[in-house]
Amino acid sequence: MPNPYLQGWVAASVPKAGSNAEENEDATAADSKRVRFALADGATEGWQSGGWAQHLAKSYIAKPPGPANFQEWLASVRKNWTPRASTNEAWYAEVKAEQGSFATLLGLEFRLGSDPPGLVWKAVAVGDSCLFVVRRGKLELAFPVDSAAAFGNQPPLVASGRERTCPEPEWLAGWSEPGDLFLLATDAVAKFLLESGVNRIAVTAEKAIASGTATPLVELLEELRARLNDDASIIAIRVADSTPRPL
Repeated sequence: MPNPYLQGWVAASVPKAGSNAEENEDATAADSKRVRFALADGATEGWQSGGWAQHLAKSYIAKPPGPANFQEWLASVRKNWTPRASTNEAWYAEVKAEQGSFATLLGLEFRLGSDPPGLVWKAVAVGDSCLFVVRRGKLELAFPVDSAAAFGNQPPLVASGRERTCPEPEWLAGWSEPGDLFLLATDAVAKFLLESGVNRIAVTAEKAIASGTATPLVELLEELRARLNDDASIIAIRVADSTPRPL
């Protein structure tokens, strides 16, 4: 059953130029009924970071953490992480496995508020996967990175190793307005959006949501991926134009 508070949502992900789908280390996950969305970007230098990214994103959807219990949540996520068996016998395989897996994490959840009526949202971020809110065609906010110049080569990452300290997550919350467009994007897409403006991605996202298929966004990411030089992923969520009564 479609969520009455959303017009719709789509997710799109493509591997970097020259790679196949199995080499894509980004992960997206969603539960529109519970109005939760997550995106994670596995770090290439890690061991099976694509699988770790998928595990992180799905774990957020299953049970989103809050500021008070993030470390406990992460401990449980790490405990339940089982890397796939590897047949790679290269000398560095064991070393890489011992170092662990790494990924950024961006999670977004909504709940119904009553004063004023509408959707309240809360986001958590570790690293440089970004949330954008587009309101009436203009960029309302960017989180946690708000300028193209702020992207670097060593973003904070969530490690799979139980002994590793996780960077402090960043949190942000707010009220949505009818018609708001939320975009979750991995770093390469986020940087492109901040450099080039929100219009092209926002218009394509609206088209994809209206058509009920991610194809327009996939085609745009495929067109851009040589320039992005990275795996590229985006989740687009559009709030309904009017707020229905509580269920």
